[in-house]
Amino acid sequence: MKRVLFIQHGDMDRPGLLGAALESRHVALEIRRPYTGEALPANLDGFDGLAVGGGAQSAYEVEKFPYLLRECELIREATHFEKPVLGLCLGAQLMASALGAPVRRSERQEVGFFPVTLDPIARYDPIWCDLPTDFVTTHWHGDTFDLPPAGMRLGSSALTQNQLFRYGRGLYGLQFHLEMTPEIFEEMVTDSRDDLAASGADPDRLCAEAKEYLPGLRETADMVFTRWAAML
Repeated sequence: MKRVLFIQHGDMDRPGLLGAALESRHVALEIRRPYTGEALPANLDGFDGLAVGGGAQSAYEVEKFPYLLRECELIREATHFEKPVLGLCLGAQLMASALGAPVRRSERQEVGFFPVTLDPIARYDPIWCDLPTDFVTTHWHGDTFDLPPAGMRLGSSALTQNQLFRYGRGLYGLQFHLEMTPEIFEEMVTDSRDDLAASGADPDRLCAEAKEYLPGLRETADMVFTRWAAML
């Protein structure tokens, strides 16, 4: 059985649809939660791939969250041994940082449901080919990143130039949350209701949009995560 290490950064930053897709393909998912004090493995021996989830941390807050440095080391190890890596939101930012690109605060937060447009080159990508060129997906981030050297941008949004990138054969960074489920999204909104309202976002509208968009994303998420799993 193939094994994937999933690094979780918060109680609500669970693997969601990624976990469901891997389970249905009989891929074992081992979750480590360094934010609770759980140790990360010394190396990726015994793992066929690495998935790095989202979180409230920033990739540059390594003094506050020193385990982020260890995560970057694991990403570079996976790159060296050509093991597939999947980064989701913070995970994509950590991938960019580990591979030599700067991560910084965005001019505006991108929270809600907004279109992502695939670059023309994505039609030749083994994961993103045959998928809709434009799709609305979940966004919840205040940071952004540059492409790492030799990285290939595959998608963008109106507010974020680098929404999706590929590095090498099987390393993919997704700034958006394709793994999002209605249950996780509702938890996030409930937990952040006051902060969302203070920033000008309407929590009730976000919940309504989640009911509109999330069911339709399941098929896309399942296809993307299944194709990634095939690279393990």
